[in-house]
Amino acid sequence: MSLFTAIRQLRRFWCVEILGDEHRKFSFWRIRQKCKRSNRYAYVFWYRIAYVMYQSRSQFWRRRAKLLNERISRRYNVEIMLGAVVEEGLWIGHPTGIVISGYAVIGRDFRIWQNCTIGIKGGSGEKCIRIGDGVRVAAHSCVIGDQITIGNNVSVGAMSFVNKDVPSGSTFITRKVSEVKSGG
Repeated sequence: MSLFTAIRQLRRFWCVEILGDEHRKFSFWRIRQKCKRSNRYAYVFWYRIAYVMYQSRSQFWRRRAKLLNERISRRYNVEIMLGAVVEEGLWIGHPTGIVISGYAVIGRDFRIWQNCTIGIKGGSGEKCIRIGDGVRVAAHSCVIGDQITIGNNVSVGAMSFVNKDVPSGSTFITRKVSEVKSGG
């Protein structure tokens, strides 16, 4: 990937994810202001730099991308592995406790809230977690499995555990029973 292609790709990511509109006039000043005001935007800014650097064939830039990703993971408490494919439109509700495996392939307009995990079980065999366009993963949810497909426009409810495929246009919740017992 050439330098000009990488810069063009970064500008597109930043316009969509930080400025909020792909057709908006690009401005480093506006991006800087939004990143100063919000850790959400600051993390996405630095993650996209690491993401684009990691796509390079050069071992030099791939190693720098890994170092940058480790650094921002420690600072913002969000760990999106560089092997993951994340299309444009990444939105992080609260940058705390989010982990996304390198085996994830995530579509456009993906929204995720705090304390969510998207990961694999481990073991042998092929591993891939496919997440479609327009997916929302609410707080404290887990998507765990080696071969899982979540369709387009799916909402995963808060504190849900997803370990099977979810068809497009669905809402996935895990039912919990709350009970209060009095006395001894």
